[in-house]
Amino acid sequence: MLEIAFLIIALIVLVLSLFWIILKSSSTKIQAQYTQLAGKLGIKLETPPPKLGGFIRSEPVACGIYRGREISFSAPGKGLQNTRQIETVLKIELRNRVLNAQFAPAGIMGSLGQRDSGKLSLWKSGDKAFDTAIDIRSDQSDRLRSLLTPEILRFLMQSLKKRNARLYIGNGVIAYTEIGLIADEAARVRFEQSTEMLCDFAENAEQLSHLVRSQKQS
Repeated sequence: MLEIAFLIIALIVLVLSLFWIILKSSSTKIQAQYTQLAGKLGIKLETPPPKLGGFIRSEPVACGIYRGREISFSAPGKGLQNTRQIETVLKIELRNRVLNAQFAPAGIMGSLGQRDSGKLSLWKSGDKAFDTAIDIRSDQSDRLRSLLTPEILRFLMQSLKKRNARLYIGNGVIAYTEIGLIADEAARVRFEQSTEMLCDFAENAEQLSHLVRSQKQS
């Protein structure tokens, strides 16, 4: 009987040890990618200390000023729409507070992702292939049409449809959410490219807003 008890304890210790090693290895990989990301963009990296002897390891947070605007990378405890999916969120400051839009893959999952769109109406680009793949809600159809260049449309197709990502624009923020963590080089490079693309979008949106205001004043 005593031998069985010792065997059970040994198995529990072994399982816990393996679990700890897996958590440590995963955390190390994520930390390495965030370190490279923060270094390349010149932003600050914050790493919460592990808890419960290392069995609870929160994801790093990278934030700061890039290209003259606030940006951040984080993995919130709650996923998109309060789901349990693990997601990484890139947030970029947008000084154009008029523009409101939400982008999601078309279909049932896209509809679920758009359920808090409020008074935003369905927007169509006119490109049948794009409109079939991507669900867009906005109250600024004319401005949105001017901003969605072929390059941005390609980015949305590749990111939202292939990666099941989401894009939210409103209240002075561009928020790009992708399922999964920045745990390897491919994910890090993808987020770096998304940062550049969305910073370009933010600059164009602000220029358009300034132009509209100037025309109204003249």
